[in-house]
Amino acid sequence: MDENIRKFRIFRNTILVAFVIVILSGIKLQLVEGKKYYRLSEENRIKQRQIPAPRGRIFDRNGVELANTRPGFYVSVVQALVDENTLQKLSYILHTDRKTMMKKCRLEQNPFMAVKIAHDISFEQLSIIEERMDELKGVDVGVEPLRNYPYDNLLCHLAGYVGEVTDKEIKKNGDYSINDWIGRMGLEAFYEDDLRGREGIEYIEVDARGREVGIVSEKRPTPVIHGKDLYTTIDIALAESVGTYLQEYTKAACVCMHPQTGEIYVLYSKPGFNPNGFVHGFKKAEWDELNNSPDAPMYNRAIMSLYPAGSAFKPFVALAALDAKMVTEDKTFSPCRGQYRLGRRIFRCWKTHGKLNLHRAIVHSCDIYFYQLGRYIGIDTLISRVSQMGFGRKTSIDIPVEKTGLLPDRSWYEKKYGKNWTAGHIFNLSIGQGDLLVTPLQLACAYSVFANNGAIVTPHVVRKSTLQHDTTTISAEALATVKKALRAVVTTGTAQLANVIGCEVCGKTGTVQNPHGDDHAIFVGYEPAEEPDILVVLIVENAGHGGSVAAPIVGKIIRAYRSVMNSRDHAKET
Repeated sequence: MDENIRKFRIFRNTILVAFVIVILSGIKLQLVEGKKYYRLSEENRIKQRQIPAPRGRIFDRNGVELANTRPGFYVSVVQALVDENTLQKLSYILHTDRKTMMKKCRLEQNPFMAVKIAHDISFEQLSIIEERMDELKGVDVGVEPLRNYPYDNLLCHLAGYVGEVTDKEIKKNGDYSINDWIGRMGLEAFYEDDLRGREGIEYIEVDARGREVGIVSEKRPTPVIHGKDLYTTIDIALAESVGTYLQEYTKAACVCMHPQTGEIYVLYSKPGFNPNGFVHGFKKAEWDELNNSPDAPMYNRAIMSLYPAGSAFKPFVALAALDAKMVTEDKTFSPCRGQYRLGRRIFRCWKTHGKLNLHRAIVHSCDIYFYQLGRYIGIDTLISRVSQMGFGRKTSIDIPVEKTGLLPDRSWYEKKYGKNWTAGHIFNLSIGQGDLLVTPLQLACAYSVFANNGAIVTPHVVRKSTLQHDTTTISAEALATVKKALRAVVTTGTAQLANVIGCEVCGKTGTVQNPHGDDHAIFVGYEPAEEPDILVVLIVENAGHGGSVAAPIVGKIIRAYRSVMNSRDHAKET
């Protein structure tokens, strides 16, 4: 009997212990870990669908769209639901490597978040996927807004392009997710915070196979916020004219701007590329050609390429000498006989000019005169005046990766060549050669001094309510003397091919020596002579003389600008 009682107690106690364990486990699951398992259950039942936000559009000064969005089909997968068989099938349909797809998926830490693995797929690929959707676990297709550039390589460097955000960028900025796009160049990069929208999120209930059941009504969706539109100072009609005039040349850079306001009409670099390729994806051969081309098509020559200014720098040497009151426009030196001896070196001129004063030396671009002028006023006087014009520093334009350029002064020469650097360096600097380096945009801003009574304009592409200028101490008399000569350069001097009937084109030619090939042709022109509203800098690489190549093209650009402006004025009147 006692034995039976003992066995009963053991059985009873065992049942009680088991019951207590069950009760405690239930309490733990419900109270301690209930939220965790509920979340896991919900994540398995509910899928987050990101709703992409369209980027803001980019307009030219007349309301023409320079960048917009278009619809495109995408494919996304959910890591927690997709299997190996599905990935193999997708790889075949999309012609994409399976490892590449999985690598991108793993960048998303939430396994239940859909990750886009292909953009801008064809309608044929979309149809195949939708037909086989029942056997493709965790796969979704949809429509998203994709960036579109209607003028492709004409505005590629200015507008820039967008690319898929990287894991590094996500870690740096928590506002981005793996499915976002980000500006990579030009206006797209500089105004990224304005142009990008904020994606929305909606919650979809799915079954065990990942198929959508419907919208989850108890979860409030996150609304989409569209990107802001950008209104620029660009004139696309004028930009198209520039592209047409430079068709026969391989490499060139052109800046057209309002020299009094700093508004950029055209910022053109050739060769270019098709920025739409970064959206739908370049083929390997296309990318290799773009990335490895010796002509560097992705390089924005207008703000990044550094050139000697050539004879286009001579007016600033004259300006420095006049402002220092060391010369007048009638100042003469030894006559130009085609060459000038300095010690054992011979410095040459492109032509024998004879005896010239300062005015005629600018008009006929005499190197011999400016060798002597630069040496006469000295490096310190030259640099103290010329540095005010913006040489050797960035212009602060609202586009990234602008280069600084180089304006060598006494300390720079001593550091590079030692204490015994020679007057030969001043000779080269005085004709815009040697170590002097400028961007086309810097040259344009420097020439704006003639339109602003000595002030240097700050260039901009996006319209601004206030104008910015850097003041200089250059005298009005010195400016007037050089401006008179710049007009004569076009009427009787080296740039007669830039003359436009009915216009007062002023400017200066330049032929830049190039150690790697043929000379670069330069011309800087503005119009009219007083209160100009257009200034053009053109550099055509390996094309020859500025007067015969660049000057006539700038004349055509100014003529096109006047024609466009007149037609618009006429349209307003009617």
